[in-house]
Amino acid sequence: MIEPFFDPQQGWAGQSLEHLAYRVVRENFPALDSDEVHALVVAAHRLYIERHPDRSDHLPRPTELLRANL
Repeated sequence: MIEPFFDPQQGWAGQSLEHLAYRVVRENFPALDSDEVHALVVAAHRLYIERHPDRSDHLPRPTELLRANL
C-alpha cells in the first residue's frame, strides 16, 4: 500500500514521498494512534531499504524519519 512512496521513480524531483505514506496509513487505519502510524511507516521504510538496497540511497535512514502531524 505504501511501498510506492519510497520508490525513487515515484518521487518528485528526486525526493521521496514518504510523508504521504503517513496520510495513506492514517486514512486506511483510522483506529491507529500517531505512534502506531509512525511505527508502521518506519517498519515499511526499513523493509523497503532491505529489499531494494540499490534503489534506496535517496531515502533518509529509518531513524531519521520525523513523525508526521496528521
